[in-house]
Amino acid sequence: MVSRGRTTATAGTSATRSPTTSTAATRTATTKAAPTKAATTTTTRKTITQSAAGQAVQAQFKQAVSSAVASVGIDFGVPTVKTTVQETPTEIITITEKPEVIEEVIEEPIIPEPIIELPELIPEVFAEEQIVLSDDIIQILNDIENGVILVPTWFRNNIEWVKNGHITQQEFRTAYNYLVDTQVVHAPEQDLTINDNMVTQQVINFNIINGRAVGSIKFVATNNFNPYYYNKEIINLVQFKTPNGVTLLVKENRLRFTQTERDEIINYDENIQENTRITVESFVWEWIDKPAGAFSNKYTIDISEKEPPKPMTSGFMGAGVAGAIAGLILIGFIADHKRGK
Repeated sequence: MVSRGRTTATAGTSATRSPTTSTAATRTATTKAAPTKAATTTTTRKTITQSAAGQAVQAQFKQAVSSAVASVGIDFGVPTVKTTVQETPTEIITITEKPEVIEEVIEEPIIPEPIIELPELIPEVFAEEQIVLSDDIIQILNDIENGVILVPTWFRNNIEWVKNGHITQQEFRTAYNYLVDTQVVHAPEQDLTINDNMVTQQVINFNIINGRAVGSIKFVATNNFNPYYYNKEIINLVQFKTPNGVTLLVKENRLRFTQTERDEIINYDENIQENTRITVESFVWEWIDKPAGAFSNKYTIDISEKEPPKPMTSGFMGAGVAGAIAGLILIGFIADHKRGK
Protein backbone atom coordinates (compact mmCIF):
# COMPACT_ATOMS: atom_id res chain seq x y z
CA MET A 1 0.00 0.00 0.00
CA VAL A 2 1.29 3.55 -0.86
CA SER A 3 -0.01 6.71 0.91
CA ARG A 4 1.09 10.20 -0.02
CA GLY A 5 1.08 13.45 2.14
CA ARG A 6 0.86 16.82 0.26
CA THR A 7 1.72 20.51 1.15
CA THR A 8 0.83 23.66 -0.88
CA ALA A 9 3.09 26.52 -1.88
CA THR A 10 2.77 29.75 0.12
CA ALA A 11 4.97 32.12 -1.88
CA GLY A 12 6.08 32.80 -5.48
CA THR A 13 4.15 33.13 -8.64
CA SER A 14 3.29 29.44 -8.95
CA ALA A 15 3.89 26.11 -7.28
CA THR A 16 4.03 22.85 -9.21
CA ARG A 17 4.18 19.30 -7.77
CA SER A 18 6.79 17.36 -9.56
CA PRO A 19 8.85 14.46 -8.43
CA THR A 20 11.83 16.05 -10.22
CA THR A 21 13.14 19.67 -9.71
CA SER A 22 16.07 21.57 -11.09
CA THR A 23 17.77 21.22 -7.84
CA ALA A 24 19.51 18.07 -6.80
CA ALA A 25 17.55 15.65 -4.68
CA THR A 26 18.59 12.77 -2.56
CA ARG A 27 16.45 9.96 -1.17
CA THR A 28 17.23 8.42 2.08
CA ALA A 29 15.74 4.96 2.95
CA THR A 30 15.60 3.42 6.34
CA THR A 31 17.08 -0.01 6.90
CA LYS A 32 14.64 -2.83 6.00
CA ALA A 33 13.38 -4.52 9.05
CA ALA A 34 12.56 -8.16 9.53
CA PRO A 35 9.97 -9.55 7.10
CA THR A 36 7.28 -9.53 9.70
CA LYS A 37 7.43 -5.67 10.29
CA ALA A 38 6.33 -2.79 8.05
CA ALA A 39 9.17 -0.53 6.60
CA THR A 40 8.87 3.27 6.00
CA THR A 41 10.84 5.15 3.29
CA THR A 42 11.22 9.00 3.61
CA THR A 43 12.29 11.33 0.72
CA THR A 44 13.63 14.85 1.58
CA ARG A 45 14.23 17.65 -0.97
CA LYS A 46 16.68 20.46 -0.01
CA THR A 47 16.75 24.10 -1.29
CA ILE A 48 20.07 25.00 -2.90
CA THR A 49 21.15 28.73 -3.24
CA GLN A 50 22.01 29.69 -6.86
CA SER A 51 25.68 30.20 -7.49
CA ALA A 52 27.25 33.40 -8.93
CA ALA A 53 27.72 31.81 -12.33
CA GLY A 54 24.06 30.95 -12.48
CA GLN A 55 23.05 34.38 -11.52
CA ALA A 56 25.25 35.76 -14.27
CA VAL A 57 23.60 33.55 -16.85
CA GLN A 58 20.17 34.62 -15.71
CA ALA A 59 21.19 38.27 -15.96
CA GLN A 60 22.40 37.71 -19.50
CA PHE A 61 19.14 35.95 -20.40
CA LYS A 62 17.16 38.84 -18.95
CA GLN A 63 19.17 41.36 -20.91
CA ALA A 64 18.64 39.38 -24.14
CA VAL A 65 14.91 39.30 -23.59
CA SER A 66 14.74 42.99 -22.87
CA SER A 67 16.71 43.78 -26.03
CA ALA A 68 14.36 41.59 -28.11
CA VAL A 69 11.30 43.30 -26.70
CA ALA A 70 12.72 46.69 -27.38
CA SER A 71 13.58 45.82 -30.98
CA VAL A 72 10.22 44.31 -31.93
CA GLY A 73 8.00 46.23 -29.56
CA ILE A 74 6.32 43.06 -28.24
CA ASP A 75 5.83 42.41 -24.60
CA PHE A 76 6.26 38.73 -24.01
CA GLY A 77 4.82 39.00 -20.56
CA VAL A 78 7.84 37.40 -19.08
CA PRO A 79 7.88 38.23 -15.45
CA THR A 80 10.95 39.46 -13.81
CA VAL A 81 12.95 36.56 -12.60
CA LYS A 82 14.07 36.83 -9.08
CA THR A 83 17.54 35.84 -8.36
CA THR A 84 16.62 34.03 -5.23
CA VAL A 85 15.32 30.51 -5.22
CA GLN A 86 12.41 29.88 -2.96
CA GLU A 87 12.47 26.73 -0.98
CA THR A 88 10.12 24.19 -2.47
CA PRO A 89 7.79 22.29 -0.28
CA THR A 90 8.89 18.91 0.96
CA GLU A 91 6.85 15.85 -0.17
CA ILE A 92 6.90 12.86 2.09
CA ILE A 93 6.09 9.55 0.43
CA THR A 94 5.28 6.65 2.72
CA ILE A 95 5.75 3.18 1.32
CA THR A 96 4.46 0.27 3.25
CA GLU A 97 6.01 -2.98 2.20
CA LYS A 98 3.88 -6.06 2.49
CA PRO A 99 5.88 -8.63 4.39
CA GLU A 100 6.85 -11.57 2.36
CA VAL A 101 4.72 -14.50 3.29
CA ILE A 102 6.58 -17.73 3.22
CA GLU A 103 4.24 -20.60 3.04
CA GLU A 104 5.58 -23.48 4.95
CA VAL A 105 4.73 -26.75 3.26
CA ILE A 106 3.89 -29.24 5.93
CA GLU A 107 4.28 -32.72 4.66
CA GLU A 108 1.78 -35.09 6.10
CA PRO A 109 3.49 -37.99 7.77
CA ILE A 110 3.22 -41.29 5.92
CA ILE A 111 1.42 -43.69 8.18
CA PRO A 112 2.30 -47.27 7.27
CA GLU A 113 -0.63 -49.58 6.83
CA PRO A 114 -1.00 -51.81 9.85
CA ILE A 115 -0.18 -55.45 9.36
CA ILE A 116 -3.20 -57.49 10.29
CA GLU A 117 -2.39 -61.01 11.33
CA LEU A 118 -5.28 -63.39 10.88
CA PRO A 119 -5.56 -66.01 13.59
CA GLU A 120 -4.99 -69.58 12.54
CA LEU A 121 -8.24 -71.18 11.50
CA ILE A 122 -9.14 -74.06 13.73
CA PRO A 123 -10.66 -76.86 11.62
CA GLU A 124 -13.06 -77.83 14.39
CA VAL A 125 -14.54 -74.32 14.45
CA PHE A 126 -15.09 -74.00 10.71
CA ALA A 127 -15.87 -77.63 9.96
CA GLU A 128 -19.23 -78.43 8.46
CA GLU A 129 -21.88 -79.68 10.78
CA GLN A 130 -21.62 -83.40 11.18
CA ILE A 131 -24.68 -85.31 10.03
CA VAL A 132 -25.68 -88.15 12.32
CA LEU A 133 -27.31 -90.89 10.29
CA SER A 134 -29.84 -93.28 11.72
CA ASP A 135 -28.98 -96.98 12.01
CA ASP A 136 -31.20 -98.11 9.14
CA ILE A 137 -29.65 -95.54 6.77
CA ILE A 138 -26.15 -96.66 7.82
CA GLN A 139 -27.11 -100.30 7.15
CA ILE A 140 -28.42 -99.42 3.68
CA LEU A 141 -25.24 -97.50 2.83
CA ASN A 142 -23.04 -100.37 4.06
CA ASP A 143 -25.01 -102.92 2.01
CA ILE A 144 -24.63 -100.78 -1.11
CA GLU A 145 -20.91 -100.31 -0.47
CA ASN A 146 -20.34 -104.05 0.07
CA GLY A 147 -22.31 -105.06 -3.01
CA VAL A 148 -25.07 -106.75 -1.02
CA ILE A 149 -27.54 -104.40 -2.71
CA LEU A 150 -27.26 -103.19 -6.28
CA VAL A 151 -28.40 -99.62 -7.08
CA PRO A 152 -28.29 -97.51 -10.28
CA THR A 153 -25.27 -95.28 -10.70
CA TRP A 154 -27.34 -92.11 -10.49
CA PHE A 155 -28.71 -93.13 -7.07
CA ARG A 156 -25.24 -92.67 -5.59
CA ASN A 157 -25.88 -88.93 -5.78
CA ASN A 158 -28.60 -89.47 -3.18
CA ILE A 159 -26.04 -91.22 -0.99
CA GLU A 160 -23.75 -88.19 -1.04
CA TRP A 161 -26.67 -85.82 -0.51
CA VAL A 162 -27.94 -87.60 2.58
CA LYS A 163 -24.41 -87.75 4.00
CA ASN A 164 -23.96 -83.98 3.48
CA GLY A 165 -27.44 -83.07 4.68
CA HIS A 166 -28.59 -81.77 1.30
CA ILE A 167 -31.62 -84.05 1.57
CA THR A 168 -33.26 -85.34 4.71
CA GLN A 169 -32.94 -88.93 5.81
CA GLN A 170 -36.68 -89.38 5.33
CA GLU A 171 -36.41 -88.20 1.72
CA PHE A 172 -33.58 -90.68 1.14
CA ARG A 173 -35.58 -93.45 2.80
CA THR A 174 -38.67 -92.71 0.67
CA ALA A 175 -36.66 -92.74 -2.58
CA TYR A 176 -34.87 -95.96 -1.61
CA ASN A 177 -38.08 -97.79 -0.68
CA TYR A 178 -39.70 -96.76 -3.95
CA LEU A 179 -36.79 -98.23 -5.92
CA VAL A 180 -37.01 -101.43 -3.88
CA ASP A 181 -40.74 -101.73 -4.59
CA THR A 182 -40.15 -101.23 -8.32
CA GLN A 183 -37.21 -103.72 -8.17
CA VAL A 184 -34.79 -101.10 -9.47
CA VAL A 185 -32.78 -101.72 -6.29
CA HIS A 186 -32.23 -105.41 -5.63
CA ALA A 187 -29.77 -107.95 -4.35
CA PRO A 188 -27.29 -109.22 -6.93
CA GLU A 189 -28.10 -112.47 -8.64
CA GLN A 190 -26.13 -115.07 -6.72
CA ASP A 191 -24.29 -117.97 -8.16
CA LEU A 192 -25.36 -120.79 -5.85
CA THR A 193 -23.52 -123.49 -7.75
CA ILE A 194 -22.08 -126.34 -5.66
CA ASN A 195 -19.86 -129.10 -6.97
CA ASP A 196 -17.86 -131.91 -5.37
CA ASN A 197 -14.42 -130.45 -6.07
CA MET A 198 -14.86 -127.33 -3.93
CA VAL A 199 -13.48 -128.96 -0.74
CA THR A 200 -10.78 -131.57 -0.29
CA GLN A 201 -10.37 -133.90 2.71
CA GLN A 202 -7.19 -135.34 4.10
CA VAL A 203 -6.71 -137.70 7.06
CA ILE A 204 -4.04 -136.54 9.48
CA ASN A 205 -4.23 -139.51 11.81
CA PHE A 206 -6.89 -142.00 12.85
CA ASN A 207 -6.58 -145.03 15.09
CA ILE A 208 -8.56 -147.14 17.48
CA ILE A 209 -7.31 -146.63 21.00
CA ASN A 210 -8.95 -148.45 23.93
CA GLY A 211 -12.15 -149.02 21.97
CA ARG A 212 -12.41 -145.43 20.75
CA ALA A 213 -11.87 -143.96 17.28
CA VAL A 214 -9.41 -141.10 17.70
CA GLY A 215 -8.15 -138.97 14.83
CA SER A 216 -8.28 -135.81 12.73
CA ILE A 217 -9.37 -134.82 9.21
CA LYS A 218 -8.23 -131.65 7.44
CA PHE A 219 -10.72 -129.84 5.16
CA VAL A 220 -9.45 -127.30 2.57
CA ALA A 221 -11.48 -124.92 0.37
CA THR A 222 -10.01 -125.20 -3.14
CA ASN A 223 -9.73 -122.49 -5.80
CA ASN A 224 -13.04 -123.81 -7.16
CA PHE A 225 -14.85 -122.87 -3.96
CA ASN A 226 -17.86 -120.64 -4.68
CA PRO A 227 -17.25 -117.28 -2.93
CA TYR A 228 -20.94 -117.06 -2.12
CA TYR A 229 -20.41 -119.65 0.61
CA TYR A 230 -17.63 -117.80 2.38
CA ASN A 231 -18.64 -116.97 5.97
CA LYS A 232 -21.52 -119.42 5.72
CA GLU A 233 -21.79 -122.63 7.68
CA ILE A 234 -21.62 -125.92 5.82
CA ILE A 235 -22.00 -129.38 7.29
CA ASN A 236 -19.53 -132.21 7.85
CA LEU A 237 -21.18 -135.55 8.62
CA VAL A 238 -19.01 -138.47 9.70
CA GLN A 239 -20.40 -141.96 10.23
CA PHE A 240 -18.57 -144.85 11.90
CA LYS A 241 -19.46 -148.37 10.66
CA THR A 242 -18.46 -151.94 11.38
CA PRO A 243 -16.76 -153.98 8.60
CA ASN A 244 -20.11 -155.57 7.74
CA GLY A 245 -21.71 -152.14 7.25
CA VAL A 246 -23.53 -151.64 10.56
CA THR A 247 -23.59 -147.95 11.46
CA LEU A 248 -22.35 -147.38 14.97
CA LEU A 249 -22.42 -143.58 15.12
CA VAL A 250 -23.08 -140.45 12.99
CA LYS A 251 -21.27 -137.31 14.05
CA GLU A 252 -22.20 -133.77 12.87
CA ASN A 253 -19.72 -130.89 12.66
CA ARG A 254 -19.83 -127.35 11.25
CA LEU A 255 -17.31 -125.85 8.83
CA ARG A 256 -16.91 -122.16 7.98
CA PHE A 257 -14.42 -120.96 5.37
CA THR A 258 -13.38 -117.36 4.62
CA GLN A 259 -11.27 -115.81 1.90
CA THR A 260 -8.32 -115.69 4.30
CA GLU A 261 -8.99 -118.86 6.33
CA ARG A 262 -9.57 -121.61 3.84
CA ASP A 263 -8.68 -124.71 5.84
CA GLU A 264 -10.04 -126.29 8.98
CA ILE A 265 -9.21 -129.39 11.05
CA ILE A 266 -11.84 -131.45 12.85
CA ASN A 267 -10.77 -133.73 15.71
CA TYR A 268 -12.69 -136.90 16.61
CA ASP A 269 -12.78 -139.05 19.71
CA GLU A 270 -15.74 -141.42 19.48
CA ASN A 271 -16.89 -144.61 21.24
CA ILE A 272 -17.00 -147.51 18.73
CA GLN A 273 -18.26 -150.14 21.17
CA GLU A 274 -15.09 -152.23 21.57
CA ASN A 275 -14.67 -152.78 17.79
CA THR A 276 -11.07 -153.27 16.66
CA ARG A 277 -11.71 -152.35 13.04
CA ILE A 278 -14.16 -149.81 11.58
CA THR A 279 -14.79 -147.71 8.49
CA VAL A 280 -15.07 -143.90 8.71
CA GLU A 281 -17.05 -142.07 6.04
CA SER A 282 -16.96 -138.26 5.83
CA PHE A 283 -19.33 -135.99 3.84
CA VAL A 284 -19.35 -132.23 3.25
CA TRP A 285 -22.81 -130.89 2.42
CA GLU A 286 -24.52 -127.57 2.15
CA TRP A 287 -26.89 -128.54 4.89
CA ILE A 288 -27.86 -131.66 6.73
CA ASP A 289 -30.99 -132.18 4.63
CA LYS A 290 -29.30 -131.37 1.29
CA PRO A 291 -27.04 -134.35 0.48
CA ALA A 292 -27.25 -133.43 -3.22
CA GLY A 293 -25.36 -130.23 -2.45
CA ALA A 294 -22.02 -131.97 -1.95
CA PHE A 295 -18.88 -129.82 -1.68
CA SER A 296 -16.68 -132.90 -1.70
CA ASN A 297 -16.76 -136.57 -2.62
CA LYS A 298 -17.33 -139.01 0.17
CA TYR A 299 -14.08 -139.64 2.00
CA THR A 300 -13.64 -143.18 3.35
CA ILE A 301 -10.99 -144.44 5.78
CA ASP A 302 -10.42 -147.93 7.22
CA ILE A 303 -8.88 -147.86 10.70
CA SER A 304 -7.82 -150.55 13.19
CA GLU A 305 -5.91 -150.92 16.42
CA LYS A 306 -2.74 -152.25 14.78
CA GLU A 307 -2.60 -150.73 11.30
CA PRO A 308 -2.35 -147.14 10.12
CA PRO A 309 -5.46 -145.58 8.53
CA LYS A 310 -6.15 -146.53 4.92
CA PRO A 311 -8.06 -144.05 2.74
CA MET A 312 -10.35 -145.85 0.29
CA THR A 313 -12.18 -145.01 -2.98
CA SER A 314 -14.23 -141.81 -2.79
CA GLY A 315 -17.80 -141.54 -3.99
CA PHE A 316 -21.19 -142.16 -2.54
CA MET A 317 -21.39 -145.62 -4.17
CA GLY A 318 -17.67 -146.33 -4.12
CA ALA A 319 -18.07 -149.27 -1.76
CA GLY A 320 -20.61 -151.13 -3.87
CA VAL A 321 -23.52 -152.74 -2.01
CA ALA A 322 -22.03 -151.93 1.35
CA GLY A 323 -21.76 -148.34 0.32
CA ALA A 324 -25.38 -148.27 -0.77
CA ILE A 325 -26.49 -149.74 2.53
CA ALA A 326 -24.40 -147.17 4.39
CA GLY A 327 -26.01 -144.45 2.35
CA LEU A 328 -29.46 -145.64 3.25
CA ILE A 329 -28.54 -145.73 6.93
CA LEU A 330 -27.18 -142.17 6.72
CA ILE A 331 -30.37 -141.00 5.04
CA GLY A 332 -32.28 -142.62 7.89
CA PHE A 333 -30.15 -140.62 10.32
CA ILE A 334 -31.05 -137.44 8.46
CA ALA A 335 -34.75 -138.27 8.68
CA ASP A 336 -34.48 -138.92 12.41
CA HIS A 337 -32.59 -135.67 12.78
CA LYS A 338 -35.35 -133.68 11.07
CA ARG A 339 -38.07 -135.35 13.18
CA GLY A 340 -36.16 -134.44 16.28
CA LYS A 341 -36.16 -130.73 15.43
